[in-house]
Amino acid sequence: MSVPRLVVCGLESGPSVALAAGALSACLGDERVVRPVTIGLDLPLWQLLYASAVKAPRVLDLALHDDDTAAELCDSWAAGCELLLLVGVEPILDRWHGVKGSRAVDVAAGLDAPLLLVVDARDRGPTAAAAVYGVRALAKRVEIAGVILVGGEDHGIGADLAASVRRDAGLPIVGWIPQRLSEQFARDYAVSSGTVRQIGSRPVEGGAQRLCVEAATYLQRDEIDAAASHRGFLPGRPRRLLTPVPAATGLTLAVAWGPPLEPIGLENVDLLRAMGLSLAPFNLTLDRELPPDISGLLLAGQVDQEQLPGFAANGELRTCLAAAIGDGLPTLALGGGALLLLRRLADGRGRSHELAGVLPAEAELLDVYERPRYVHARAARENPYDEGENFLYELFDLEYLVLELESYAYHMGDPGEARQAEGFTLDRCLATTLFPSLPRCPGLAARFVDAMRLAGPRA
Repeated sequence: MSVPRLVVCGLESGPSVALAAGALSACLGDERVVRPVTIGLDLPLWQLLYASAVKAPRVLDLALHDDDTAAELCDSWAAGCELLLLVGVEPILDRWHGVKGSRAVDVAAGLDAPLLLVVDARDRGPTAAAAVYGVRALAKRVEIAGVILVGGEDHGIGADLAASVRRDAGLPIVGWIPQRLSEQFARDYAVSSGTVRQIGSRPVEGGAQRLCVEAATYLQRDEIDAAASHRGFLPGRPRRLLTPVPAATGLTLAVAWGPPLEPIGLENVDLLRAMGLSLAPFNLTLDRELPPDISGLLLAGQVDQEQLPGFAANGELRTCLAAAIGDGLPTLALGGGALLLLRRLADGRGRSHELAGVLPAEAELLDVYERPRYVHARAARENPYDEGENFLYELFDLEYLVLELESYAYHMGDPGEARQAEGFTLDRCLATTLFPSLPRCPGLAARFVDAMRLAGPRA
């Protein structure tokens, strides 16, 4: 992998890291193609990068993927890009869900990538520089190329902090985002992500992205460019997962795109494309029918509750989806994609939406999680594509108001514990509100492709 790459992370997680990552994406993406990759999944951070980056961000989740799989995915994500920007969700020396090798410093060392450290400088003096000094001492295998200060002023304790970073930690400051900008971003980011509730109107849509663009003007582009050029050369990884399979040749997969789905879990699309499937995207709000000559359907992602009315109003597409799945079209409906197949869904604001009506259930969406919650699950006997034990995650909490199905997709719970039924199976349709990662369970993808081959193109 010869593509330039940078790792950016903070002394702690939060809006300062998000603002710095958004500013770097805007600054560096001005003149080159940048692919953001988050180390771990934080939904508000992913949404921010998805809204602003030219290349859709990916998630490097070392709780799901072993080292070889992660390296193969990173290598594929770098293709067609001029910079890989990796953003640490956890603080720089913290592991993602306790997984060995998942710290931002570990990823930077493994990719031979320089690291930019984000320091929240609001109301902090030279004591914060001691933490920077400590990180440098503990992360000896990594080149810390510089520090981005977020907040603070160029006088008083802010100036003392900056001087201490340069003098005591021996690191250059490659960006200093002003206090007023960082405070406004923190407010907008907290409201838009649902961290706090605000009485009255919500922040202007896209306001956080515009603040990132403004923050980009306070970064030292030349110094950051020079840091990115320090990366080492990594040989290309042999492909063991992302490879063509004969069964996929000539088959077309319809992929749902656009509001109300946010495409979380894009490594699944990467794997299906690498297997040799042709992808036919269709818009859930604008298109009235499925693409022609398809042999399968993928509905996957996180539901944006504010965008549900657009899909609910698209009666022609809802009818088309119900007819195609009812006729036996091989279908994977994952995470929020499964919600779109319900009869009715009540969102977090109490609004009720009529949906595709494929699944005999009605539900209420209770909560959306910022971070994934991992679960062990055993595939039920009726599951058309998955087998045995799997490790999946959930990003929302749901309560069923009406549930008539007797055949389930999974039984959740740790081995030896009482297990809870989850998900739906209807002939060739697997619908689960959990999120599987196909690179972790390639057998699921292979059986799905086999079903597509058996079904043939849909007229």
